[in-house]
Amino acid sequence: MTEYMLNNKFNDPFNKVQFGVSLGEQNQLNEFSKILRGGSRMVEIDIASVYGLMNERGGSAASIGKTEREAISNLASINDVDLSIHAPWAINFSGINPENGEKDEVYENQVSHEISAAVQFADDIGAKMGRKNMPIIFHASSDNLGNPDKNLSVSVYDNAENKAGPLKEREFDMSLDEFKKIYGDDRDLMTRLRDKGIKEEDGKVILPPLANFEFIKKRIEYDLAEREGNIDFQKRNLQIEKTEALANEAAAAGAHNIAALQSAKDKLNTIEQREKDLAVREAELRHERDVAKKEGRYVLFDDKAADFAAKGIAKAAMDSFRTKSQPMILVENPMNPNMSLSNPKDTAVAVRKAREEFASNLMKNEHMSKGGAKEMAEQLIGINLDIGHVNTFKSFKNEKGEYYSDKEIVQMAMAAKDYLKRYHLNDNMGDIDAHLPLGEGNAPVKEIYERLVNAGVEVPAIMEVFGGLGGIEAGAIESLQYMGAPIYGNVPYVSMPAYLGQPYSSMIGDYSSYSNLGLKHDFFPYGGFSGISPIPGVGYMEKGNKEGGFSGAPMV
Repeated sequence: MTEYMLNNKFNDPFNKVQFGVSLGEQNQLNEFSKILRGGSRMVEIDIASVYGLMNERGGSAASIGKTEREAISNLASINDVDLSIHAPWAINFSGINPENGEKDEVYENQVSHEISAAVQFADDIGAKMGRKNMPIIFHASSDNLGNPDKNLSVSVYDNAENKAGPLKEREFDMSLDEFKKIYGDDRDLMTRLRDKGIKEEDGKVILPPLANFEFIKKRIEYDLAEREGNIDFQKRNLQIEKTEALANEAAAAGAHNIAALQSAKDKLNTIEQREKDLAVREAELRHERDVAKKEGRYVLFDDKAADFAAKGIAKAAMDSFRTKSQPMILVENPMNPNMSLSNPKDTAVAVRKAREEFASNLMKNEHMSKGGAKEMAEQLIGINLDIGHVNTFKSFKNEKGEYYSDKEIVQMAMAAKDYLKRYHLNDNMGDIDAHLPLGEGNAPVKEIYERLVNAGVEVPAIMEVFGGLGGIEAGAIESLQYMGAPIYGNVPYVSMPAYLGQPYSSMIGDYSSYSNLGLKHDFFPYGGFSGISPIPGVGYMEKGNKEGGFSGAPMV
């Protein structure tokens, strides 16, 4: 092959605009080879759903064996690929079980197994390639404990029960005037309810979710005060009963009245048990009072999610720190606005706190200097912004009661820029995370991309475009065309799959000048690892392969 054919970068669309491709829910090795023939030098191996969700022990990444790991690392090494890994999306860094909203030890153990398996998977491949800090992408959460439209519901965390759950609007079968007669003495409460939109409809008082939250918090204060007063009342009564029983005991003893003496002793034993029970209730109440005084019995889960997630992210970073290749832990804004931390602004808060937590752990447990720990935290923990995920906010209304606009979507995405290490480019219609080719939906992909570049953020952009009818190849070509990449920028998109209408694409024909591979065969079927030939004419499993092929030996 001529030097021109190998190094014609001007006509290499992937390298020109520095884009990569994510491989979706199909045969990863086969898709990997196809994308490499297309010229991409950045590839993300998506193990998020290929191997299912977490099982009862977690660790779905552990389903990928040594042979597959070595095959992936060989493909990446031979073709000089900037490789990243997408971990299973079911991980919830907060440790809260999405099924019941509880801080569940069994679920936390599953998450821990899943994170460790994903880190080990990335480390096996990174170590084999001799590469440090390979990115692993984790969704920040997998719960349904968020909602951008606070008029529909809010998620509330109970600090006493360590449990989260939804809170919707509340209705009182009374007029607003009647409501004020009952609760109007508390001016602070009424002010809060007015600020949160209390209203009257058809003779009934309606408290929107946030107003209901304020009402519940105030009622908790009343309830604590009432229970505290009740315990004090019972303690005084018990003291009176105890004094009376002691007097009866003394009188019965003086009169040598055995029956009366026994009755008095039984009464004292009963009083003693009641005192113990009351002491337990008083301790529980004191704990609730301390919790309420510190941050409130109930708090909005949005105010807790970042703190919870930060601890999980920091733990994942510590798992990575102790491996050979130390993969990066990149946190992605989740795929549904109903999930906590789905707003990139909140994801950024979680990542900032995770870096602080991780740096503190390094100083404490690894005796690292403050500067060194901070540098390591910034190196290993960052954000992978998913533009398609942000775009799904368009299905919800903002605080003004209006549907989110492109301008707001762009602003939301930019909130992640200070922590950004990678981002996903994909499109959708503003409702679900469809992974459409760029230009097939209504996401402001170009605007966000250009804003980030103009802000000096130049990090790898991975195209997650395996949605739609054409699959990865069609999606990649159409997306490159949409972004104005060389060659594709002026060639019309004519058919599905797109590569059938792209005669200049390196996905058709041998030894294309737009690919650095020079593969011997195109469109070969996947027939096991021996059928994949990153070196012309040489299979992974063939004996005598001394040019980097797969040896079949276990990973070390």
